[in-house]
Amino acid sequence: MTSHQVFPSEAFPAYPAIKLDPPAGWTRQVVPDAVGALMAPTVEGRYTANVVISVSRRLPGYQLADIAASVDSFLDALPDAVLLGTEPVVINGRDWHVREARYTHPQAGPLAQFTAVTVVHHEAAADIVQLTGSCQPTEGNQDLKSIYAVVASADVMPETVSAQ
Repeated sequence: MTSHQVFPSEAFPAYPAIKLDPPAGWTRQVVPDAVGALMAPTVEGRYTANVVISVSRRLPGYQLADIAASVDSFLDALPDAVLLGTEPVVINGRDWHVREARYTHPQAGPLAQFTAVTVVHHEAAADIVQLTGSCQPTEGNQDLKSIYAVVASADVMPETVSAQ
């Protein structure tokens, strides 16, 4: 007898729903290996600020502290990295780890990267939701504030789908 497996189902849960409120003028873009990205308006000769949205699956029991350590290690390894303060943050009732880093990108030059991660637990898995915002850290640049606002608007909810 052949057994069919369905995604999503209790055995293979759907990825969480992610709601974000981008600033006026920001657009949606499909990007490889991510759910998608929100892009600031393009300005000729300038790096385009963005927030990349990604979800990755882990085994049950994976915790926020696990992904927090991974994020901090990755950011610390960036060229000329300077890690700025971090703290646990609650956004829309969900615990997040946020970390900001300044580093030098080989093509784009100096960048600020703001990474926020949270874990959505299911019985069969744990999903990591990651929001990664990048922009040039120039004086008077409002892009970093826009990235903070996008992250602060994050509303992440587990999708519930009955088994088929």
